[in-house]
Amino acid sequence: MEVFGMPITAMYLFILVSGVFLTFLYIFVGELLEGLFDIAGDGIVNPITIIGFITLFGGLGYIGEVLGLVSSGLLIIVNLLLSAVIIVLVNFYIILPLKRTEKSMSSSIQDLKGRVGEVYTSIPADGFGEVIIRRTHGTVSKPAKSFDGEPLKEGRFVLIVDIDEEGVLLVSEYEV
Repeated sequence: MEVFGMPITAMYLFILVSGVFLTFLYIFVGELLEGLFDIAGDGIVNPITIIGFITLFGGLGYIGEVLGLVSSGLLIIVNLLLSAVIIVLVNFYIILPLKRTEKSMSSSIQDLKGRVGEVYTSIPADGFGEVIIRRTHGTVSKPAKSFDGEPLKEGRFVLIVDIDEEGVLLVSEYEV
């Protein structure tokens, strides 16, 4: 079968290569484009699913045509349906849960207020150091500076008083 004067295998191969190219392009500039155009990407239709659909459609179509198990017309219909089902499943079971995890991790920094941590890298009076906070699911390491303007030595316990807009912990010495 030919489409626009090209063999359909060449068309599927072109779609597959285009999908792979778009994937690499999205890896390098996707965050920038999402920020510039305010694309949330939380629904069924987002750049990841569209690019995935294009790539999957091209790949499955090419393999189907090379194997020649069914006619080209039927293959297009089966390919469209199969690609759509796979992308919807991947979106709901992999992509959306990962995006939710990413969002919950960014808000969890606010949960550190009032927690006790340990100075890992000494904090000078007017500078920055590092504090580690032990949690049930692991250890978190964050940059910190002194809330009171006093130097804090390595190994001392500190109370996280506040967190500035850049995510730096403001800590004060804590007596155990």
